[in-house]
Amino acid sequence: MTIRAADLLVQCLVAHDIDHVYCVPGESYLSVLDSLVDEQSIQVITCRHEGGAGFMALGDMRLRTTPAVLMVSRGPGCMNAAIAIHSAQQDAAPLVVFIGQAERENLRRDAFQGMNYERVFVDVAKWVVEVNDPNQLADTVCMAFKIAQAGTPGPVVISLPEDMLEEHCNSAAFYPRQAVKSTLTLADTEAILQSLSTAKHPLVIAGGLLKSQDGKAALLQFAEQFSLPVATTVRHADLFPNDHPLFAGHLTVGLPADLATIYEKIDLIIAVGTRLGDVTTQSFAFPAAPKAAQKLIHIWPDADVVGRYRQTDIGIAADPTSVLRSLCQNAAPTTAWNEWTAQLHTTVSELRHWQTRPDAEDGVIFGNIVAQADQMLPEDAILCLDAGNFGGWVQRLFRFSPTRKLIGPSSGAMGYGVPAAVACALLEPEKKVVCFVGDGGFLMTGSELATAQQFGAAPIIIISDNSAYGTIRMHQELHFPKRKSATTLLNPDFVAMATAYGANAFLVEQSDQFASALEQALHSNQLCVIVVRTSLEHISVSATISQLRHVDSE
Repeated sequence: MTIRAADLLVQCLVAHDIDHVYCVPGESYLSVLDSLVDEQSIQVITCRHEGGAGFMALGDMRLRTTPAVLMVSRGPGCMNAAIAIHSAQQDAAPLVVFIGQAERENLRRDAFQGMNYERVFVDVAKWVVEVNDPNQLADTVCMAFKIAQAGTPGPVVISLPEDMLEEHCNSAAFYPRQAVKSTLTLADTEAILQSLSTAKHPLVIAGGLLKSQDGKAALLQFAEQFSLPVATTVRHADLFPNDHPLFAGHLTVGLPADLATIYEKIDLIIAVGTRLGDVTTQSFAFPAAPKAAQKLIHIWPDADVVGRYRQTDIGIAADPTSVLRSLCQNAAPTTAWNEWTAQLHTTVSELRHWQTRPDAEDGVIFGNIVAQADQMLPEDAILCLDAGNFGGWVQRLFRFSPTRKLIGPSSGAMGYGVPAAVACALLEPEKKVVCFVGDGGFLMTGSELATAQQFGAAPIIIISDNSAYGTIRMHQELHFPKRKSATTLLNPDFVAMATAYGANAFLVEQSDQFASALEQALHSNQLCVIVVRTSLEHISVSATISQLRHVDSE
């Protein structure tokens, strides 16, 4: 029995438990869209821009910690989606991207919107493949899902010539691959336990590969059994309860001085589920590259990553969750570092303390907004965070936990927040999904509010409106004070814009107006947008514009 290639592709998606596909439709994969009409187990989410579709897929992946699927058309479609493919690589996110391609006979004739995707994405995707033989399609898809999740997870790109999709395959058979997880050896276990026995000031740095429910539970068990302090990598503060006595901070851009001072005492780092990239390590300074000042144990499932940029005392290429579980099975509980962990947590708690400040002349100090949101949002809220300076307030003041989730891009990609919030609200409609986004980021993908309305998603979008690309303005004021260039924004009326999309819209011009707006939004169970007129002078959680100018003049 033969089967159309497009139909076989959809069957493969079902076999890999894909229940949502994010896309902007294109004529180059019409056959696949046609086949999806008859597949009731997959919901096709039609987006307004391929970048938004890609960010929705990444939000889906980050929330559920399983591979997500993005479909785009050739040429302009795939290039619009490139930002999401790059973010998937930066975030070690298993994203499977299907791109429609020109007809096979025209591929070497400069076909309309034709591209060589292998050359375009070779440096950012784990695997780029073009399927020219329909009989190889099913096996290619199965390999793609395997490769996307193996070792260091990441994006895989599959090019699908449109005429190939219409051809019939000789067989409808396909064979999904099972994940293979390496585990801890006895020698590694003994080496880690020996290192712990001699450490006076240890620290666990936990990263995104522990994002699953099982990973978070293993991390908590490991920390509590060994009484070890835990710091989380950038955009992964929800790995560990932030009010837990063992929580030791969130390693974001610009580590607070008080925390950095205490970290100088650390003599052992156990980095688990993180590649120890430049943001988390403060530009490869903690732990330093190529040689850390502390003893370093690095646990990551890809041997090519462990020890690549810095010397590692104990390098373990194994599944992080399995390693933590194994360590807990092979050692007795300890309370050796109670004084040390208390010192760390006290410092972190003091940094989170916020005293409401009077509004500035040019707007609301955003910390006032974040502090109120932290008190009002439920403990199972899902918070989606776009890129920008406003996020510093969120990462400093908001209390995350394994149930109070943080969904955000380590890549620093603007425009992530709104689409990710739409996806999360679709997947977990019973939860309160809130997005913090700047005015610049909202203008990049805010049109996905239309997608939210079309599919019944009801996130709450909080826009920090300071009429500037704030992060770049901050760096301008530090390096070229009083010489702003290209960072001022003339914004539309965001309230009117949100209303036009069918959202309930609220304008907050004073801090004391926010609680009422958020309360109404929480009780509405509808798509809501809260526009906060934010102070540009108070440009970040750690400095004002005036202070930055003063630093440069000293």
